[in-house]
Amino acid sequence: MLFAAYAVIPAAGLISGLLAPFPALYATLRFSRMTAVAVTLGAAAILATVFGIQVAVLYLLQCVVIAHLLPELFVRGYSVARIMIWTTAINLMLFVVAALTFAALSGVNIHSLAVTEINGSISQALTIYEKAGVKGEELEAMKKSMSMAAALISRIYPALMTVMLMVMAGFNLALIRRFAGRTGYEVKLENFNDFRMPEQIIWLLIAAGFALLSSNPVINTPALNLVVVLSVFYFLQGLAVLLTIIARLAYPGVIRIGLYMMLLFQPYLAALVALFGMFDLWGDFRTPRKQENL
Repeated sequence: MLFAAYAVIPAAGLISGLLAPFPALYATLRFSRMTAVAVTLGAAAILATVFGIQVAVLYLLQCVVIAHLLPELFVRGYSVARIMIWTTAINLMLFVVAALTFAALSGVNIHSLAVTEINGSISQALTIYEKAGVKGEELEAMKKSMSMAAALISRIYPALMTVMLMVMAGFNLALIRRFAGRTGYEVKLENFNDFRMPEQIIWLLIAAGFALLSSNPVINTPALNLVVVLSVFYFLQGLAVLLTIIARLAYPGVIRIGLYMMLLFQPYLAALVALFGMFDLWGDFRTPRKQENL
């Protein structure tokens, strides 16, 4: 039902799509691995019957890794960051293998297909604005900005897909924390305020940053995608640092809401939060500083 809502109305069913792996994930923790496999295959069979084989395959690609690998990592006591990294990486590998297999069997260029879909979506959006009465210079400016957006999205859609998988893993981890008591497992996940990326990952981000200086798209396009993905992780770390600092202040709830509002209305602030998360590796901003008596 969760994935069906997403399949029928993608925008309206976005949240249900993110949560679609949870029933099988919960079955793994509450009952057994075989029960979870039955839930997954049963859901795929129903989706194939009602919506077609393509929707069922998409369900399996998006949900099977999160539904079955994530609870295994949780039970073994992995940190939140490592669970999200491993789950997202393996899920992305599954997408790549499926895309390459589809391309080999059908002879379709996956990148060209993705670019065509992106440009088609942009054209549909422009048509909607035209019908809404947008004309003249305003429409031309909108066409120019949307063309630039389409060109950028055509380069970073692998990163956007990775971020989507990362968000799915995060949503389902949050649900594990909420319902773990019913499964009989002790919650070993650290609080979000303690979220911390493995220190070695920063060197991967630095290497990708230098690769962006190359004029060769074969080099700078993968580097750009890697920078986008890692920046999201460091944004989460920066947000965890800020929330830890806010918790020590007076009226932390009011200040926290103010931070969320600023991030909502000033998206560029997210870049500063990501930088804050990077420098936390050296500054260790969450450790209280002891005042020395002089």
